[in-house]
Amino acid sequence: MLTVENLNAFYGDSQILHGITINVEDGGRVAVVGRNGAGKSTLFKSIMNAGPRVQGRVSWNGEDLGRSPSFTRVRKGLALVPEDRRIFGHVTVLENIAMSRYGVANGETALDPEAVVNRFPMLVPIKDRLGGQLSGGQQQMVAVARAIAARPKLMMLDEPTEGLAPVIIEQLARDVVAVCNENKAGLLLSEQNLWFAKQCTDRLYVIDTGRVVFEGDWATLDANADVKQRYLAL
Repeated sequence: MLTVENLNAFYGDSQILHGITINVEDGGRVAVVGRNGAGKSTLFKSIMNAGPRVQGRVSWNGEDLGRSPSFTRVRKGLALVPEDRRIFGHVTVLENIAMSRYGVANGETALDPEAVVNRFPMLVPIKDRLGGQLSGGQQQMVAVARAIAARPKLMMLDEPTEGLAPVIIEQLARDVVAVCNENKAGLLLSEQNLWFAKQCTDRLYVIDTGRVVFEGDWATLDANADVKQRYLAL
């Protein structure tokens, strides 16, 4: 599905990513974990051509995306929920979710916003509230719901648990797994919360200072205390 090969990313003259190579198979669920500042968000923005200057190859279903703009990638079936959520504060929760129709993949029809809201019990009582009146946890749920409504082939979540209460994190993990199952969508997750990442994914990459330093499944990581201590311990 998604293949990233030898990816280098730059902001101005500063190189952030160094030869990153990752792969997400069709319907696969993969986490990218690492400390704050490791380059996770830059990787996601690079995949979407949404900011950094990029060298290397990003392929989607075997097609080299080259320099294609972000909106083209969205309409091919990639959906990014950015770290800062990008909720529209002047429209309601339902209207925010309805915006997904502009990012639906070619040949697909966006899901009904009401049906999507009903999938997230936390959103039901606040569906008519303005985005600017929501808490951080509520905004995160809306951002995820908006991405789901576009029926993406691959959902990319960038640090979705940041600033959320533990009870909301637990609910979000259940919802993410459920909607991926229901929509047969793949998942690429950037996360520092290892518990959450482990609930949602089967395989992971650890990155540090813009380089992949480990790849494998969770059992292999759990057996590798050195990697966890060196690159993940706070």
